[in-house]
Amino acid sequence: MARPKRDDDENLSVQLGVRVTAKDSDRIKTLATRFPILSGNAIARAALLIGLDAIEAQPTLLLGEKPKKRG
Repeated sequence: MARPKRDDDENLSVQLGVRVTAKDSDRIKTLATRFPILSGNAIARAALLIGLDAIEAQPTLLLGEKPKKRG
Protein backbone atom coordinates (compact mmCIF):
# COMPACT_ATOMS: atom_id res chain seq x y z
CA MET A 1 0.00 0.00 0.00
CA ALA A 2 1.34 3.41 -0.93
CA ARG A 3 2.11 5.88 1.81
CA PRO A 4 -0.33 8.82 1.85
CA LYS A 5 0.96 11.97 0.20
CA ARG A 6 1.85 14.84 2.51
CA ASP A 7 1.39 18.45 1.62
CA ASP A 8 4.23 20.96 1.63
CA ASP A 9 3.39 22.23 5.13
CA GLU A 10 4.97 19.49 7.23
CA ASN A 11 4.55 21.43 10.47
CA LEU A 12 0.81 20.69 10.59
CA SER A 13 0.01 24.23 11.73
CA VAL A 14 -3.76 24.09 11.14
CA GLN A 15 -6.00 22.31 13.62
CA LEU A 16 -9.28 20.79 12.50
CA GLY A 17 -11.99 19.81 14.96
CA VAL A 18 -14.06 16.84 13.82
CA ARG A 19 -16.84 15.04 15.64
CA VAL A 20 -16.92 11.28 15.18
CA THR A 21 -18.97 8.40 16.51
CA ALA A 22 -17.75 6.18 19.33
CA LYS A 23 -17.36 3.43 16.73
CA ASP A 24 -15.10 5.65 14.59
CA SER A 25 -13.00 6.46 17.65
CA ASP A 26 -12.78 2.80 18.59
CA ARG A 27 -11.60 1.91 15.09
CA ILE A 28 -8.81 4.49 15.32
CA LYS A 29 -7.80 3.22 18.77
CA THR A 30 -7.79 -0.37 17.50
CA LEU A 31 -5.50 0.58 14.62
CA ALA A 32 -3.23 2.50 17.00
CA THR A 33 -2.97 -0.66 19.11
CA ARG A 34 -2.14 -2.76 16.04
CA PHE A 35 0.42 -0.24 14.84
CA PRO A 36 1.97 1.23 18.00
CA ILE A 37 4.47 3.29 16.02
CA LEU A 38 1.53 5.46 14.89
CA SER A 39 -0.54 7.75 17.10
CA GLY A 40 -4.30 7.93 16.79
CA ASN A 41 -3.84 11.39 15.30
CA ALA A 42 -1.46 10.05 12.65
CA ILE A 43 -3.94 7.32 11.75
CA ALA A 44 -6.83 9.80 11.55
CA ARG A 45 -4.76 12.09 9.32
CA ALA A 46 -3.79 9.20 7.05
CA ALA A 47 -7.46 8.22 6.81
CA LEU A 48 -8.34 11.80 5.94
CA LEU A 49 -5.69 11.98 3.20
CA ILE A 50 -6.66 8.59 1.76
CA GLY A 51 -10.33 9.53 1.86
CA LEU A 52 -9.75 12.90 0.21
CA ASP A 53 -7.79 11.22 -2.59
CA ALA A 54 -10.65 8.75 -3.09
CA ILE A 55 -13.28 11.51 -3.15
CA GLU A 56 -11.27 13.64 -5.56
CA ALA A 57 -10.96 10.63 -7.87
CA GLN A 58 -14.62 9.67 -7.52
CA PRO A 59 -16.79 12.52 -6.14
CA THR A 60 -19.91 10.34 -6.22
CA LEU A 61 -18.58 8.71 -3.04
CA LEU A 62 -19.99 11.77 -1.26
CA LEU A 63 -23.44 10.65 -2.38
CA GLY A 64 -23.04 7.24 -0.77
CA GLU A 65 -22.22 5.34 -3.93
CA LYS A 66 -19.88 2.40 -3.59
CA PRO A 67 -16.46 2.72 -5.21
CA LYS A 68 -16.11 1.19 -8.66
CA LYS A 69 -13.81 -1.80 -8.79
CA ARG A 70 -10.62 -1.23 -10.71
CA GLY A 71 -9.86 -3.85 -13.27
